[in-house]
Amino acid sequence: MILGSFCQSLAINFGYQYSGSIGPAYYSFLTTASWSLMTVLLLLFCYIFSGKSQYLMRQSLFETAFNGVAAFCYISSCSYLGMIVNSVLYPMYTVTPFFQVYPAMTGTYILGTIVGIIHGYDCYKSYRFFKGYR
Repeated sequence: MILGSFCQSLAINFGYQYSGSIGPAYYSFLTTASWSLMTVLLLLFCYIFSGKSQYLMRQSLFETAFNGVAAFCYISSCSYLGMIVNSVLYPMYTVTPFFQVYPAMTGTYILGTIVGIIHGYDCYKSYRFFKGYR
């Protein structure tokens, strides 16, 4: 949750001015980070206020499906964003002094990939819990 919100704030603070040149990769990543963060906050809210819901949600297919879709979306949108950042923003970074957007957006897609891997691992653990392997 913390890494996802950090990625989203980096993308909003540094990438918004160049969203026209980055194109759909920026909006794809921002959409992925937003819906994933909102669902994680909703699940965290349910887990905090009801211990029984934590056990029931871990047994359901929802958490497995959510984490699988989130992992796929994070990894695919980060690879797309990484390709665009390196092909569009890197040339600007080499000629413009103190161009802070390239390092920030590079950190964004690297941290987003890490968040995708974490969601993938949680999907694996949720699936094992769903099948009864505790």
